[in-house]
Amino acid sequence: MVDTLAIAEQIVAHSRTNLSMDLRFITHAVLSIKVELLEGDGPYSYDGSHLYMYINRVIADYKTDPNRVPRVIAHMVLHLVLGHYKKNLDPLRDLAEDMIVEYALDMIDTPNITLPGKDDRIFVFDRLLKKAGAPTPELLTEELKDVSEWQMKTYPPLFCRDSHDRRDGMEHPEWSEISTQMMIEIEGFSKNLEGSSDALMRVLRLRNRKEVDYRAFLRKFMTSKERVKVDVNEFDPAYYTYGLSLYGNIPLIDALEHSNSPMIEDFVIAIDTSGSTMRGPVVQFIQDVYGIMEQCDITNRTNLHIVQCDNDVRCDDVIRNRQDMHDLIDNLELHGGKGTDFRPVFYYVDSLRSEGELTKIKGLIYFTDGMGVYPSKKPDYPVAFLFCDDRFLDLEVPVWAMKVQIGTGQLAVR
Repeated sequence: MVDTLAIAEQIVAHSRTNLSMDLRFITHAVLSIKVELLEGDGPYSYDGSHLYMYINRVIADYKTDPNRVPRVIAHMVLHLVLGHYKKNLDPLRDLAEDMIVEYALDMIDTPNITLPGKDDRIFVFDRLLKKAGAPTPELLTEELKDVSEWQMKTYPPLFCRDSHDRRDGMEHPEWSEISTQMMIEIEGFSKNLEGSSDALMRVLRLRNRKEVDYRAFLRKFMTSKERVKVDVNEFDPAYYTYGLSLYGNIPLIDALEHSNSPMIEDFVIAIDTSGSTMRGPVVQFIQDVYGIMEQCDITNRTNLHIVQCDNDVRCDDVIRNRQDMHDLIDNLELHGGKGTDFRPVFYYVDSLRSEGELTKIKGLIYFTDGMGVYPSKKPDYPVAFLFCDDRFLDLEVPVWAMKVQIGTGQLAVR
């Protein structure tokens, strides 16, 4: 009697060894997860600790093409490395995650994982990636919504190798650590890989990027001068008036003062209104900025300029109080839609200062989602560029400016 379990175990062990030899940077990930072989036939699947593989399926796939088994192991392991833990309700999201994993493996294309259909998969993915801008499940899912019905029928056979039904939806810190370690190891082997790992490194960087607390950044950026005022909680008027009655015009104890209450006076928020800017993130950003300014003890002398600009300044709305802010949000229209040029805003600020309207400018924050032309001259006030873009492109700013990158999800209404 043929011991199918023993055969399947040998196939899996051999496949894992070949993967470790082909892709040394994946060795730790492959060996960190257990394989559970199940009786009968069924789809490959995984959770945070196991790969589930059916004995008959393993043997049949190995007979068809010995590379099928190591490929599916690499496929499921990369899902875990990239943080694909959730059981998605949207099949397009499932497909997007499978496409990202397959694309990374196709670009590496070592002898033990190459499979037929590589050119077709790369062609399909490159076309979608060009529209999406970055290989993230969120962006690709949006692009898949516009794919025709007959095309959608051809994609799953090309990219899908496992079932996502066993996903547990839990975060797995150990896989996050493995993902970071894999990046380090790929960089160590980069000379030998000759660029074939670039696609995998790109998705790993997106997966491992640290989310910036941009609200904390705003609070720090909006550092303002201190002002002295009476601390009403500590001041006792009884001693004060008793001293006046006893000594004439000399109080027995003076009012306690403190100088740790910040005050902001003039600030400029520039909004990039080139074609891809969305109203929702802009509104939330303005509300966040104003909320932080209120925390910093805003006064009636404060002018918050909301300047809209694409390749030219389109409008300037000045907020002096919360009612002004509500009026702006309720009636906000984005003006522009052309290319991005950052310089006009700085010229405009210079003109306001020369006219005496911005006498005490504390800083300028440029809210943008794309590349533009920067001023050649350093302003004499603090400047920060806040890039709000789910592509997380590696954009450079002048040495005199600060840069923060966030995704649109960080601007979700709380």
